[in-house]
Amino acid sequence: MKAVSLLLRLSTLILALASAVMMATVDGCNTIDGATYGYRDYGAFVYLVWSNIAAAVLEAAAIYLQLSGANDDDDDRSNQIPGVVLVVVDVLAQALLYSSTGAAFAVLGAKVSVDCVLFGEEVGRSKLLSLGVSVSVGLAAVVKDVPLPFSVWPNSSD
Repeated sequence: MKAVSLLLRLSTLILALASAVMMATVDGCNTIDGATYGYRDYGAFVYLVWSNIAAAVLEAAAIYLQLSGANDDDDDRSNQIPGVVLVVVDVLAQALLYSSTGAAFAVLGAKVSVDCVLFGEEVGRSKLLSLGVSVSVGLAAVVKDVPLPFSVWPNSSD
């Protein structure tokens, strides 16, 4: 399970950075009335960028915690704090990602005319990546505690 959870966390980290970079590099769009709109003109899109960056940092911390053994099932009380921190990091990342992705999908961009098709496509891709990040972080949090009926590690040949 550690391998699957680690893979999901790595994909979360990569997708979060990709979504943030894609949204932050969207060029402004000139409309028919001469106004230029970019992602910074929409608070939800700015929130999406910063939430994805924060989620990437949180997932980097979660990867470190998982690799350091925070999810081990030891009965040692001193080893429980990293496990609790891992749960808190998972909850924070999920809250940021789900709220920012929902806010970004709620923005319809009524001010932007049909001339901004490229802008809309890039924003749409970034929102879909962020939705993928949201699902991935949720799965990583669940998979770390749920046993699989099969082994993902090769058997040792003793």
